[in-house]
Amino acid sequence: MTTILPPPKLLHLFTLRCAVDPPMEIGKGPYGRRRCVPILSGTVTGNYLQGEVVPGGADFMLVEEDHTTHVNTNYVIKSDDGAYLYIRTEGTRAGPPEVLQALMEGDGVDPDKYWFHLHVKIETGHEKYRWMNNRVIVGRAVRAKGEVAYDAYYLENA
Repeated sequence: MTTILPPPKLLHLFTLRCAVDPPMEIGKGPYGRRRCVPILSGTVTGNYLQGEVVPGGADFMLVEEDHTTHVNTNYVIKSDDGAYLYIRTEGTRAGPPEVLQALMEGDGVDPDKYWFHLHVKIETGHEKYRWMNNRVIVGRAVRAKGEVAYDAYYLENA
C-alpha cells in the first residue's frame, strides 16, 4: 500500500529517570484497581533538555484484572537554566500476566518481556522550550523497584 506521506522520524528528546515511593493502594473501584505512586525526584538528560524532576508529582494507575496497567502522571521538570515544564503522560503497560504480576510486586523484569509506551505532553511558557508544547511526543518506559524511567521522542517530518 502506498502512503500519502513518508512516515515521520523519531528524534530523541530526553531520558528521564525518577525515584518513586511504593504504591499507595486505593483499592478496587468501579473501573478497576487504583494505585497512586508518588514521584520523589529524578533527572532529565538529553540534547534538548537537561534538568531535574521536582518532588511532588504522582502516577495514578488503573490496573485491570490481568495486571495491564494504564498510567496517568503529572509532575514538573526544572531545567538546568531555570525553566519549569509541566509534564503529563498517559500510557499502558501490558504483557503476559505473570510478567505484569512481577512488575506489580516490584521485581526486576527484562523490558523486552513487556511493553510500556507513553504519550507525553509538555506545557511551558519559557521561550526556549515553548516549541515542545506543540510536538507529538512518545516514550518507551521501564519499571524497576523504586524507579521509573523512559526515553522520550518527538515526531519530525522525514
